[in-house]
Amino acid sequence: MESSAQNTLRNTRLVKLVQLTGPTTRHSPYAAFWALSCVMTAILVGLLFACQNLMPDILATKARPRLSRARRLLTTCALVCTFCTFASPNTTSQAARDPSAVPDSVAIENNGSPLEIDGKPILLIYAPIGGFTPQDRASAIQQRIIALSRNTNIAIEAIHAEDRGTWTEILAGSNRLMGITEGDAKAAERPRAELAEEYTEVLRLVVKQYREDHTWRHYWWGMFYAALASVGIAVLLIILFLARRSAKSRIERWLARREAEGAPVPVALRLRRYLGPPFTAMFRTLFWIIVLALLQSYATVVLRFFPSTRYTSYRITNRLFSEFATFGKTCVGYIPNLLLILCICLVTSYLIRVNKYIFQEISSQRVTIRGFYPDWAEPTAKLTRTLILAAAAIVVFPYLPGSESPAFKGISVFLGVLLSLGSTSAVAHAVAGTIVTYMRAFQVGDFVRIGNDVGEVIEKTLLVTRICTQKKEVVTIPNGTVLGGVVVNYSAEARQKGVIFHTTVTIGYNTPWRQVHELLVSGALATENVLREPAPFVVQTALNDFYAAYELNAYTVNPKNMQNIYSSLHQNIQDKFNEAGVEINSPHYTSLRDGNRTTIPDAYLPANYRNPVFEVQEVNGSQMSPTGVKHP
Repeated sequence: MESSAQNTLRNTRLVKLVQLTGPTTRHSPYAAFWALSCVMTAILVGLLFACQNLMPDILATKARPRLSRARRLLTTCALVCTFCTFASPNTTSQAARDPSAVPDSVAIENNGSPLEIDGKPILLIYAPIGGFTPQDRASAIQQRIIALSRNTNIAIEAIHAEDRGTWTEILAGSNRLMGITEGDAKAAERPRAELAEEYTEVLRLVVKQYREDHTWRHYWWGMFYAALASVGIAVLLIILFLARRSAKSRIERWLARREAEGAPVPVALRLRRYLGPPFTAMFRTLFWIIVLALLQSYATVVLRFFPSTRYTSYRITNRLFSEFATFGKTCVGYIPNLLLILCICLVTSYLIRVNKYIFQEISSQRVTIRGFYPDWAEPTAKLTRTLILAAAAIVVFPYLPGSESPAFKGISVFLGVLLSLGSTSAVAHAVAGTIVTYMRAFQVGDFVRIGNDVGEVIEKTLLVTRICTQKKEVVTIPNGTVLGGVVVNYSAEARQKGVIFHTTVTIGYNTPWRQVHELLVSGALATENVLREPAPFVVQTALNDFYAAYELNAYTVNPKNMQNIYSSLHQNIQDKFNEAGVEINSPHYTSLRDGNRTTIPDAYLPANYRNPVFEVQEVNGSQMSPTGVKHP
């Protein structure tokens, strides 16, 4: 008794007869009816929802009574289809209660080669025999079982097992179906006699089921039900496409008519107009999902009408629902992480708003912090926002779906290496841009000189600085270059007392320096955009061999117009010197200078002006001719 109990427990643990879900062949009409009832119920419920919520706004007032009658008819049909769906026979429970029901497959521990009939695994072949592998044995046994099932002259009761000493044979009359060796029994962890008895019973059930399924009557019924299902799916698809086209055209015409009438648009219509495009895209996607679901249902239903493909249909359905169940469980299990991510996003959004508000107050100088300049507010706000987002991303990352997968980690490592190797200079420029910002070397709108480029700063970003020269050329300078070079800011001092601009003039020693100073200052005061206070001044920078160098310094508050100021200043200096009869030159002459015409313009010369001539004088007792040749 104890050994029998142990064998029974082992049999229960290792061998389970699994009844596949779904109707058998004798209940195929009910299966088709059940599937079509489910589909019709879903469609009618959708149409009822459309009539209840969408159509009243689209149809005219006169059509409202017909719409009400159509709504009542759809409600009645939906209730009938729902009743038919739940009233269809539950074939699975009937088969489970029927002791004579044939199990469709036998599930044994999956450590051998499965033997399949009509795509259904019925038992496992474990050990090889001679040169035949378990796969070869399973293929040969399959052919023998099919041949036996087609031969109706051999009764099912003729299938029995005979012990041959070292192995056990399962025979159908005198025809050998398969052999069970000690290797098979050892792999199954069961006695050989017990395993042979079980396999014999399984083969009897399989042969019986095969003979019941593979008859011309079932084939004709299968084709009839397949044709019926094809007509039904075709009608459903046509109705769906026609309803989609009709609803789309009516909604478009209704919206166009309401906009053309120019009537006051209520809030509800505005919401529908604004939310229309995204909801239209969503409903379009849902429509194609429904179409694909109908086609998949049609394929699985048709496959179940034929015994050779019935198990394939079961596997497709089970795999589909298994994936849906797994996806649903994953989504349900992810809800706590999703709630945590939402909380982190809400906190991050609140911190970003607080950061924006604080630095806006500092920028508008409604809030002041000692040592913190208002122009620092915007870059500091951007930097703080970047740090907040980076911290939020780091906190959220472990809770993202798939964050622990090798693919996700590989992509993260790849992006990290790519940023590390490919953005060295970019990071250097970004750091330099941050330092330049807090150095306050210049602001947007300042007139500066950076290296050899002079112009107005039009943009200052984290990576580059752009200036517009006086020739209207936009020059982009990396912030690393700005930080490593020399920056001259003309606008910084111009906003307070004015910036000095200067020019140099060389005048001969024959002109009094006080007169030169007076002429230069008067020329500066006659120039537009030159300040009267502080007054311009002159500095003598050099006393050269033949002339003195005078540097004129003047103040202006408009350095952006420096080019025009210099041009006007030079023109005024020329006018002032010409009016005073002073030549602007750097003389390199000797006594022959007396024979040259003056360089003063004719407009400033007197009317009786004559060119000077050479003078011949006696030098050491000799005479000088007009050509400069000495004569004794």
